[in-house]
Amino acid sequence: MRLAFIRDTVQKVAEAITAALDIETEIVDDALEIIGGTGRYTEKIGTYEEMGDLDSNFIYARLLKTGAEYICSDPVSDPLYNPEEGELAEICCPIRLEGQVAGLIGLVAFTEEQRDNILHRQDSLIPFLRIMADLIASKLAMASVNDTMRITLDSMLSTVADSKGFMGIIGISREIHDVKLRALQVASSDSTVLITGESGTGKELFARSIHSSSHRKEHPFISINCGAIPEMLLESELFGYERGAFTGADRSGKLGKFEIANQGTIFLDEIGDMPLHLQVKLLSAIQSRQIDRIGGTEPVPVDVRIIAATNKDLESMIETREFREDLYFRLNVIPLRIPPLRERPEDIAPLLEFALEKFSVRLGKAIHGFSEEAEQALLAYHWPGNVRELENTVEFAVNMESGSRITLANLPDRIRSPRNRPSEEYGTLKERTDRFQEEIIRQLLRETGTSLAGKRQAAELLDISESTLYRRIRELGIG
Repeated sequence: MRLAFIRDTVQKVAEAITAALDIETEIVDDALEIIGGTGRYTEKIGTYEEMGDLDSNFIYARLLKTGAEYICSDPVSDPLYNPEEGELAEICCPIRLEGQVAGLIGLVAFTEEQRDNILHRQDSLIPFLRIMADLIASKLAMASVNDTMRITLDSMLSTVADSKGFMGIIGISREIHDVKLRALQVASSDSTVLITGESGTGKELFARSIHSSSHRKEHPFISINCGAIPEMLLESELFGYERGAFTGADRSGKLGKFEIANQGTIFLDEIGDMPLHLQVKLLSAIQSRQIDRIGGTEPVPVDVRIIAATNKDLESMIETREFREDLYFRLNVIPLRIPPLRERPEDIAPLLEFALEKFSVRLGKAIHGFSEEAEQALLAYHWPGNVRELENTVEFAVNMESGSRITLANLPDRIRSPRNRPSEEYGTLKERTDRFQEEIIRQLLRETGTSLAGKRQAAELLDISESTLYRRIRELGIG
C-alpha cells in the first residue's frame, strides 16, 4: 500500500513539521510522487521528483533503495544532488514499513536562516524526523490492516447475505440433495472444483457455500466473471500489474484478484469465455501456485482455492480447440453438475415459496401465497432461465400484485400463455423434434456418461459422428 492511500495524513504531517521548524517540507512515496508538501511544494503535490526515474543516480532514487538518512549541506557541490530551485541544504529521512522504504521526508532550506537551522540542529532534527516518519508508517500500516479487513469483511458479509451455507440452497429433490452432499464433502478440501450447469441454476451460490463451509471461510471469497470483462482488461483483473506496466496504468500498480483472494477462494465464473492465451497463464498459476503480474519480473506466491464454473460444454470446446485440455483436467478435479429446474420439478414449489417470502419482505407487501391458477401455471412452466428466472418472475409478480395472493393476471405473459409451456401438444415441428432429440441425448448420456469416452460411445449408439453430437448438444443447450 502506498502513501497516497493516506494522503490527508501525510499532508497534515508535512504542515506540522513546517509549523514546528519553519522549514519547507516535502514527502514523497516509493514511486517519487510528491504526496505532501508545504510552501512551494504545495503546488507540486501529485508531480514527481527526479522525473519519477527510480533508476536515476540522484539522491531520492538512491535513498529509496538504500533506506539511509542523508544530510546535504551544499547542494551545488554535491554530485548526487540536482538543485533546480535554489535549494541551500536538505535533510532526508526514510519512512520504513515492514522492512521496506515506503517514502521519504525531506526538509529543504531555501534561505540562509533555514540553512543554518538545518546545519546547526542536525542532532535534534534527525530524531524528530524519525518520529514523524514512524507516525506516517504507523498510519499506513493501520490503513493497510483496515483495508484488508474491509475486503475480508465485504466478502464475509456478501457470503452471509447471499448464502447461509448449504442451508441457503433451497430444494427437496434427490438431484439437488446429491449435489449438496457432494459439495459439502469436498468443502474441507483444497482441491479445484468445476461447477457446470445452465445459466441461472445457482453455480455461484454453490461456490459461496463451499467456501463458507471450508477452513478458508475467514478469508476472502473473490468472484470474477470471465465473460463480463473485456479481454484486454481480464489479465490485469486476474493477475494485477506493476507500476508503469503499460500506458494508462496506475502509477502505483494494481493487485489482481488472485492476490486479493490470498488464503481464501477465487471463483472464476464463465471460465469457458476465458481467452486461450489467458488459459495458459491460469494453468501456470494453478500448477506453480504463483502468479506473474503484468510488467513484473518476479513471480508472486499465492495460496488460493480455485472454483470455476461454466454453462458451456468444455469437452466439446476442447474438440474445437477453443479450450485447453490440460487446463480442463486441472480444473475438473472435483466436478459438480447443478441440474436445471426441469430435471427437478419438485423443487419449484419450495423455491416459489422462498422467493415470495423474500420479495414480499423486501418490497413491504403482505402477500402470503399463490392462487390455484397462478400456482398451476408456475408449476407447468419449463423455466429455461432456471432459479434466476423463477426469482425474477416472483419479484415481478410481487411488484404487480395489490392483493394478498399472487394471481394469474399478475404473472408475466410467457408463463400465462399455454403455448409457451413445454407440452408435446404445443410448438412447431422443429420445436417438438428438438424436445424429442434432447430427451434421447440426455437419457443416453446418463447411461454412457458425459466424459469424452462417454460421448464417443453415445455417438456410436446414435450412429452419428462425434462432431454432430457435439453440435446438437450445443444447439439444444444440454449441460
